[in-house]
Amino acid sequence: MPDPADLIHYLPDADALALRAPHALVAFGGWVDAGSGGTGGVRHLIGNLKSRKIAEIDPEEFYSFTDTRPLVSIVGAGERAIHWPRGEFHAAILEHDSDLLLFVAPEPNLKWKTFASIMLDGLQRFGVQSVMCIGSIFGAVPHRGEVRMTGWANDDSLREALARRNVMFTNYEGPTGFVTILLAEAHARGLPAVAVYGFAPNYIQGVPNPRVSHALLQTFSAITGVPLQLNELDRAGRALARQVDRLLQDQPQLREQVERMLSLMNVAEPPLEAEEESESTSDEPPNPNVELPSPQAVMSELEEFLKQLRRDDLSASDGGSPGQ
Repeated sequence: MPDPADLIHYLPDADALALRAPHALVAFGGWVDAGSGGTGGVRHLIGNLKSRKIAEIDPEEFYSFTDTRPLVSIVGAGERAIHWPRGEFHAAILEHDSDLLLFVAPEPNLKWKTFASIMLDGLQRFGVQSVMCIGSIFGAVPHRGEVRMTGWANDDSLREALARRNVMFTNYEGPTGFVTILLAEAHARGLPAVAVYGFAPNYIQGVPNPRVSHALLQTFSAITGVPLQLNELDRAGRALARQVDRLLQDQPQLREQVERMLSLMNVAEPPLEAEEESESTSDEPPNPNVELPSPQAVMSELEEFLKQLRRDDLSASDGGSPGQ
């Protein structure tokens, strides 16, 4: 294997960038990125904060390209470009005491401990004060009301911050994702780190869910004290909720299926008329580990709806107009 130091490539003048007490915000595509909740939030900030790419991790040692495939695009007459999966570091200078270091990547397939070490080397090279990983999980939750979250931290002060935000500690045991290894490595280095996951409705799949991204970024802002302008994500999330409302109003049978699914988890579907109505009558957080009924029947009804959403290009990550 090559020297790990050679697997992270810094762009010219990256070291000349003086970041002020930066906080790192991290997201990985794949297993725990339902509705692109985590990656959509980070990519939204990368685009809207006019960030600057400062480094990337060479993908060759960390991805199985038959599992995480490269993409190809047409760039000209008879010309194609290959886009490799890779980890990218972006810096954002803010009008605040702290700046941001943003990292986004597909979850690596191979050599997790090495990837975590190299990634943290890159973050600490720019002096990050803390690391927050965000992601999302499909669950039996409604598409309106407060987005529920679960998480954990490797630091007492961050655990207290999660409790103040009503982010419930996850008691999950079983197969885990890369973020668990990343937080363990950060703890070994004495670097405060936290992971937060939002729950996305399991009856809305195949499109980005900007409501979850918005909630996760709000939590990051509250925990770090870094102010963020999230109006575009908020509008996109409201537009998505209104479109789902219309679908459920027009198809009572589909609405009944959704309500039955939610009732199994003791979660109530809020009234369609209430824009900000709380989504649950239960004080208990949804449990992502409970085996839910198959949403295939629901998804067959939603197929045309999802096609329309794609035509409308309702996406939080590209900052497009949510009202179309």
